[in-house]
Amino acid sequence: MIVVGLGWQKAALASNALELVVGSLEKAGVPVPAYIAAPDFKKEDILPQAVAEMLGAEVLWINPLALRQMQACCQTFSTTVIQHVGVASVAEACALAGAGQGSFLRLPRQAFCGVTCAVAEGD
Repeated sequence: MIVVGLGWQKAALASNALELVVGSLEKAGVPVPAYIAAPDFKKEDILPQAVAEMLGAEVLWINPLALRQMQACCQTFSTTVIQHVGVASVAEACALAGAGQGSFLRLPRQAFCGVTCAVAEGD
């Protein structure tokens, strides 16, 4: 199962997120994801749902505890992000948490126009 984790700034556009996700999937050499995983503290934002709909995927909302638990498995660390949301990696943590136990990153965090994404694979 392929899961794309997303992080984004408030002003980010869904079109830019889609462009980043499609390019990242190509880089990772994987098919369309089953899920777009996003932090549940941003549930009011429509960006992940818009991207998921364009790809024919579903949205998984990842809670803060799961984000914190995945930090040791993440390859990137952002001091800016940790100051704002309390974890150092959002996209990678979302992807890994969404893909489940034993998952791994097929592609670490990628960034474009205020959006970050990472691609994970799990059972």
